Amino acid sequence: MNAAPTPGQLLLARLQELSSLGSALPCLCLRAVHAHHIKAVEVVRPTLIIPLQGTKRCRERGAWMQVQPGHMLLVPGARNLDMENIPDAQGGDYTAIAIGIETPTLEAARQLLQGQASSEPGHLASVALDDVAMALLHWADTVQQGETVFACHAMVGVVLRLHALGHGGLLAPVTPSLADQIRAMVVAEPARDWSSSDIEQALGLSGATLRRQLAASGTSLRELITGARLAQALTLLQSTRLPVKSVAMRVGYASTASFSKRFAERYGVEPSRVGSV
Repeated sequence: MNAAPTPGQLLLARLQELSSLGSALPCLCLRAVHAHHIKAVEVVRPTLIIPLQGTKRCRERGAWMQVQPGHMLLVPGARNLDMENIPDAQGGDYTAIAIGIETPTLEAARQLLQGQASSEPGHLASVALDDVAMALLHWADTVQQGETVFACHAMVGVVLRLHALGHGGLLAPVTPSLADQIRAMVVAEPARDWSSSDIEQALGLSGATLRRQLAASGTSLRELITGARLAQALTLLQSTRLPVKSVAMRVGYASTASFSKRFAERYGVEPSRVGSV
């Protein structure tokens, strides 16, 4: 007699169904056919990464963490991470679901906790799917049914469940920096020919003030624009089947060769090895 599937196994099956849908989803379906290492990936918000096939490896401050199907990688807040995506030895693919937790969701959870939320950022964690499966199954159900509002409410439940498991650091409040605001603007329109005057007008800052504040944080407008474009390219390469040439054009590069060179310099891997094409 076969044993009944565990909640975690039911969740994996449901997420496999979601990953096969062609419709827009409030998450990313990441795929790869080549093992690859990506250096210093910028994670901009609390994120849940759930491998469905293959292995996810992640490094912060020199220590590697490995996550396989049956577990979930919790990235509790913005940070830079080295990542490896390793396809399954039998199936030949790497597939994962990445769920970025939006600010309104976090704020709703904080209000429900009435001051119990942590004020300190948390650490990377590997979480057993069985421990969070019921909350995530509810979220997956609402997503599959196209119920956007209920999906947002369900994700609040996921955050509260993680808090109950001791992962309250993802609720630490964060005020977006000037650099964060600029990155968000560029990611929203990566192909736009951004100028300093565009940024100044949007933020209500003079050119001198913008340059001074960015210099104080150790960066420049050019570096931020380039970094945001390449970050969006990384997302497209991992979550779509677009060829490198199309990705380059979508993030503002007329030359595929120039784009590939910049991408490899930034992430330490050729763009052609990152996705599923």
